Amino acid sequence: MAFVHSLVKTEVRGKTGWCAPAELGEAAPHYISFVIPVDAQGDFLPRYTCETITSEGKGKKKVSHELVREGKDSLVLRLGKLEFWFTASPVRKEERRLPYVGKLRHEDFGHLFTEIEPEKPESLDRLYEEEDTFVIGCDAFTHYSGIKSLTRNR
Repeated sequence: MAFVHSLVKTEVRGKTGWCAPAELGEAAPHYISFVIPVDAQGDFLPRYTCETITSEGKGKKKVSHELVREGKDSLVLRLGKLEFWFTASPVRKEERRLPYVGKLRHEDFGHLFTEIEPEKPESLDRLYEEEDTFVIGCDAFTHYSGIKSLTRNR
């Protein structure tokens, strides 16, 4: 199943697209977007894996959830009884489909990506404040090939 990714929109070698924040190092902008791979027509897939990390004492617990397509441009992430709704960025479909332009490897990186935004961003803030839980999308250190050597070289 495809993943939700937390990536940065950037330009690499004259091409605009998405890159992992770790690839940009200190030059990484502070705004990270949730993005999802789309099919050949630029449409959402039926579901995506979306990971969360919860602080538990001195450790962390990572859990996989499903972000499910509901309608044409909406998706929902259910965490127990909580629901978080996401929509595609409000620009034309052709403008919001961008490639991954970094050097890391993941099976999703062969697809074009579109940015999704939470309908109520404050609800994700509240999730952290009340549950010590972050929605991260895809854990780069677990799922991206090449990231360990990239961060070791810094």
